[in-house]
Amino acid sequence: MRIYGLMRFPLLLLVLAFPCLLHGQFTQPTPEELKMTADPAYPDAAAIYLFREFKTDDTLHYRSEHVRIKVLTELGKELATVNLGYFRGANTINDIQARTIHADGTVIPLNVKPADLLRAKEGEAEVHQVTFNLPSVEVGSILEYYYQVRYDEHRYSSPSWEIQQRFPVRKAHFTFIAFPGFFGAAGIGGNYLVDYHGQALSDLLWYANLPKGVTLNPSQNGHFDLSVSDIPPLPREQWMPPIESRRYQVIFYYSPGKSEQAYWTNEAGYWLKDVNHFAEPTGVIKNAAASLVAPGDSDIDKAKKLYAAVQAMDNTNFSRVKSKEELKNQGMKPAKRAEDTWTQKSGSSEDLALLYLALLRGAGLTAYPMKVVNRDQAIFNPGYLYFPQLDDLVIILSTGGKEIFLDPGEKMCPFQMVNWKHTGAGGIRQTDKGTGPSASPLLPYTANTVTRRAEVTVNGDGSITGKLQFAFTGQEALHWRQQALTVEEDALKQNFDEWMKRQLPSGVQAQFVRFAKLDDPDSDLAAYATVTGAPGSATGKRLLLPGTFFADTQTQVFIEQPNRTQPIDMHYAEQIKDGVLYHLPAGFSVESLPQTTSVPWPSYAVLQIKALATGNDVTATHTVGRAFSFLSPDEYAPLRDFYQKVATADQQQLVLTASAAGKGN
Repeated sequence: MRIYGLMRFPLLLLVLAFPCLLHGQFTQPTPEELKMTADPAYPDAAAIYLFREFKTDDTLHYRSEHVRIKVLTELGKELATVNLGYFRGANTINDIQARTIHADGTVIPLNVKPADLLRAKEGEAEVHQVTFNLPSVEVGSILEYYYQVRYDEHRYSSPSWEIQQRFPVRKAHFTFIAFPGFFGAAGIGGNYLVDYHGQALSDLLWYANLPKGVTLNPSQNGHFDLSVSDIPPLPREQWMPPIESRRYQVIFYYSPGKSEQAYWTNEAGYWLKDVNHFAEPTGVIKNAAASLVAPGDSDIDKAKKLYAAVQAMDNTNFSRVKSKEELKNQGMKPAKRAEDTWTQKSGSSEDLALLYLALLRGAGLTAYPMKVVNRDQAIFNPGYLYFPQLDDLVIILSTGGKEIFLDPGEKMCPFQMVNWKHTGAGGIRQTDKGTGPSASPLLPYTANTVTRRAEVTVNGDGSITGKLQFAFTGQEALHWRQQALTVEEDALKQNFDEWMKRQLPSGVQAQFVRFAKLDDPDSDLAAYATVTGAPGSATGKRLLLPGTFFADTQTQVFIEQPNRTQPIDMHYAEQIKDGVLYHLPAGFSVESLPQTTSVPWPSYAVLQIKALATGNDVTATHTVGRAFSFLSPDEYAPLRDFYQKVATADQQQLVLTASAAGKGN
């Protein structure tokens, strides 16, 4: 819940008593609730919310939550730990009451004082977390707790109602009482809210994604009530858009009282003003750009050189943000202009992106900023009039009649490539005519390639020894390079070993050896490993080996899942090129090869399989190109059909036959 502390003048309020929920007012469980062992509608659910009540009252300056949970499995016992975060100084958490009710009706109250832990501190601001564990929790227990969060009389709230939870909700009730002096007017007695631009917030709005047939209707005095029942758990289908864009929820927020178009035009104007101020090509910036480029360079060459200079700087999003004290000790300061970032050779992802914009402009190039949503976290919703839903900054270079999208704030991101979370992303951008909504383009599948190669020597019993080589371009290369910046070397190797396990057939083990070009984002990333195991099986005179050596675990879910309710979001288009070279054992000959196979899904994807025997070697190649990133649930049937055909083709085997002499060896 966002708390606004933006009242222009203090407001005089009567001292009112806060309501309390006493232990005697906890809900008496019904016999059916005590005996419940599963939810018939969701038999796999580990728990069920019997009841949730969430209240926010700005007239009394508090919010409260009352929760009742039935624990159905061991996994559901995790809900016995409750963590409540708050900002010390702005909020207090109190009146915590909790109890556990066993299936036989025994009540065990919480008699231990909850822990209050400091989680983060920046200057005088402290983020705390109150933690408590409900006592004596068993499968079959009912967990019940209540708490209040209070905030001072100079603050307004904007609650977020997360109606849909990890587990099903039987009943829930939500209440928001907005401050009556605000609702329906810009203020009363000279008191009103302002945003970070200083403009008055005259409207209380809300974004709602609700179940079919459920609507939120406020009364005239700013009293909002919503009751819901039989809410399913959050959808958990693989390869779906971010959960926050799919959950049932209501988000309240204050707005300056403009239409959707007027709001975004207005906010984009404020944003662009700030951007142009920070990224102004001052004399320092122009001199810096001139020192990096040559007069005869093309626009692209200039942009590449400036990009390389920015990429070489310390990106604190991938290293560590320095505290104000550290900056002071090093003679540095928080950047207010691009020239500050240039001088310090360090900054956040956004600081560096703005520095790159300034350098491009300082070199005489035409470039525009674009603020986008992080597609890994959410989907841009222009109907939700809240500018901070936009997360990150990309830069657009305009040259030669075309636009090139660049991602200088992403460490290790090559020139002319954008992190997938910033592709196909909605947002606001500058153009030569002003500002407006837009979406960043998706990358072609050829920009993201994973190449997997195996060279193995086969023994007569079907076991193998050999080596693996992987090559990555595009998103997978960026993933491993950025991970190398944030984890220790041993952890990186372990993570790559885990990744390889998912790429290999059953019975085969790989051990990572080394990366090559890990620090060179302009080259393909390579990885090398050794491989051993027994992917094949011997039956009589025959030796059976997988025709497709590498596995495809990413899309197995589509084969196993007959129906789909959620959209498909596979992040980015890509191609996977596989090859295996089998050195056959002495005394064996090829009885049959995997058939040359083509499985087309026109405009979406294609599979190609080829195999060739040469002397005592067999080479098999397997390529899947996938040209799409998003699909609707209505397109799931052809998607599943394609991957079922791929799975069938992948079942082909290389069959070897042993001669009488070879069999005895």
